[in-house]
Amino acid sequence: MPARDSGPFALFVFVLLVLHLAVHVGFGWGANTPDLITAAVLLSARRMTAPRAALVALGLGLIADGLSLIAFGASAVALVVVAWLGSMSRDLFEGGSLAFIGLYLFLGKWLADTVYLVVAPAGDAGRPWGVLLTDAPLRALLTAIAGVLALAAFRALAGERRGR
Repeated sequence: MPARDSGPFALFVFVLLVLHLAVHVGFGWGANTPDLITAAVLLSARRMTAPRAALVALGLGLIADGLSLIAFGASAVALVVVAWLGSMSRDLFEGGSLAFIGLYLFLGKWLADTVYLVVAPAGDAGRPWGVLLTDAPLRALLTAIAGVLALAAFRALAGERRGR
């Protein structure tokens, strides 16, 4: 990512983190809200090299795990895996349209939930694989919608004409 672009986008990622914490902790809405940390990791991974994206994902994952009472570290592992793959996807798929980003966020969130359940299967009270077919797609859809709206707002405010 060029140095001139890193400042506004880093601020965007920070705003997503603050919004995530405000909604989850401040308002106490919990799992019924979009996962803006995963959206921030996935969106930033498209702009970074794989090691840098994994490092950002580790930091944000540890912050997300601070909210978890069940499996500390599981979200961090899931986000590192998703960030690494998301960064590599930039070489395979060139796309900056909001429709592509929406699909990317949906699949990335679903994959993050899958990795989380593999790493910490006791977290969902004995029904981890049913969650992947029922709750996870709905959470992924909510995260994708919120991520696309946030990215569209960022592009409008930052004056980006085309996504990365």
